[in-house]
Amino acid sequence: MRVVKAWPVIVGTAFACALTSCSEPEPKVSAATVTTSVPNGATQVGPSDPLVVTAHRGVLTSVTVTTDGGIAVPGELTDGGRRWSSTAPLEFSKTYRVQALAQDAERIPAPPTNSTFTTATPVEEVTVDRTRPSDGDEVGIAMPVSIYFSRPVTDRAAVERRLSVEPSVPTEGSFHWMSDEQVNWRPKDYWKPGTTVRVRARLYGVDTGGGVMGTADHETNFRIGRDQRAVGDVNTHTLTVFQDGQEIKQLPASYGRSIYPTQYGVHVAFEKHTSTRMRSDTWGGPQKGEPGYYDEVLPYAVRISNNGEFVHVNGATVWAQGESNVSHGCVNLSPANGKWFFDWVQIGDPVEIVGSDRPLTPADGDIPDWTIPYEEYVRGSALHEAR
Repeated sequence: MRVVKAWPVIVGTAFACALTSCSEPEPKVSAATVTTSVPNGATQVGPSDPLVVTAHRGVLTSVTVTTDGGIAVPGELTDGGRRWSSTAPLEFSKTYRVQALAQDAERIPAPPTNSTFTTATPVEEVTVDRTRPSDGDEVGIAMPVSIYFSRPVTDRAAVERRLSVEPSVPTEGSFHWMSDEQVNWRPKDYWKPGTTVRVRARLYGVDTGGGVMGTADHETNFRIGRDQRAVGDVNTHTLTVFQDGQEIKQLPASYGRSIYPTQYGVHVAFEKHTSTRMRSDTWGGPQKGEPGYYDEVLPYAVRISNNGEFVHVNGATVWAQGESNVSHGCVNLSPANGKWFFDWVQIGDPVEIVGSDRPLTPADGDIPDWTIPYEEYVRGSALHEAR
């Protein structure tokens, strides 16, 4: 019998790799991704909001944002390291470069994120010129908020989205655009006494239309005073005043004669003058040289509309006060009663005139808000259709 000698089998590395595919293991791909609130390559970006860098399915390990000249933009990490937000306002007319790194739960790094964007250059600038009430004021229960802009606003919706009225007591209300340069906000019903109100206009970086951009934010705070109201009845020739829901005084008064009736509706006291010059030709009344023309200085005058109506002292009509209407539309009181009312009334108190045959309209007054039914008032908001 032949014996065949068995040689040992040596499996070489090359042979083993051929059998087992001995390539390097595929590197693991990170589950983390990074996004920025401003797309890469964006131009004419309005700097109204912070830049936000967000890690998804992971955390940020590094965020660097620089502007022209390599100046770093400060920011902070929140949400357990998943979100970075700039903490200083972005500037106009700047190029920003973003570099961000992230890793997933297994600490596998995601590919670096690099992006660049450029902020807008304003065609013109717009700011809040003033507000009413002013910061620190205490006003009556009928005073609306008025925001006046330094130039006309074209994109009312863009601006209104950046406005807020924040009462300390829950209060239903709405914005209403009075013109392109003024927007008001009033509560559905009168304010509750003691309410504090914060008004903010965060206009910086907002395109208000046609490249006209807000260049500053604005904030005011005011307080609602005691509940005071006055009701003037042109037929009984009285002005009755109420405080905290209780009648406290009834004053004999004289209202506008039939040709110049005091207009009915809710007026708002918005100016007080210890004396003021009154001329009939300033509100469309008799002109100089015409019958009924007047030009005189009268004391203790409270303006209740912009069409010439005041509650004021007029010693020359005391004989008619409580008996008949002889004025050109103002509410005439005696020296003693007029001084008392002047001292008592607050800016922002409602003065409601009843019994007249001519209404107060939005065209007549500086504060016509209460002449507009609330449902119609709400429709004057630029965001009404979006609600």
